Amino acid sequence: MLTYEDLKDKPKTLLAMTSLTRAEFDALLVPFAAAWETATGASRKDPTQGGRPPIIEGMADRLLFILFYLKTYPLQEVIAHLFGLSQSQAHFTLHQLSAILNQALDTLGHQPARLSAAMGARLAAELPQDLGIDGTERRINRPTDGLGQRLHYSGKKKPTR
Repeated sequence: MLTYEDLKDKPKTLLAMTSLTRAEFDALLVPFAAAWETATGASRKDPTQGGRPPIIEGMADRLLFILFYLKTYPLQEVIAHLFGLSQSQAHFTLHQLSAILNQALDTLGHQPARLSAAMGARLAAELPQDLGIDGTERRINRPTDGLGQRLHYSGKKKPTR
């Protein structure tokens, strides 16, 4: 079973699985735990009253579960196997933890903007960027003389459709 305890001392693996360093992960864990408490009311429940044990025990493992899913986007059957769950438990846990992660990111002010006005306001607050990437490919007319054709030859044999 995949756990945070196994990954916390492997910085490259943790970064590859969650896109967060250990310090960033630990910083996100605090508001995530608070959002979990708000959503589930875990401290108000009486443990002697029974009930099903939690699907994923530790709070760090819950955060690892949802961040790993959002980073790699595996099939639910695959993530269920990695975390020792059934596919239906993985499905339920994904929906539950994604809502809690959104609450945690909202308290930190890092929740992604979904509306165009909010995105525009967020982009206006950013520093100006000097880099622009044109991802389109445009056709150019090749020179008719032999030397010019050799200088401007891109290696392409056929045009892109």
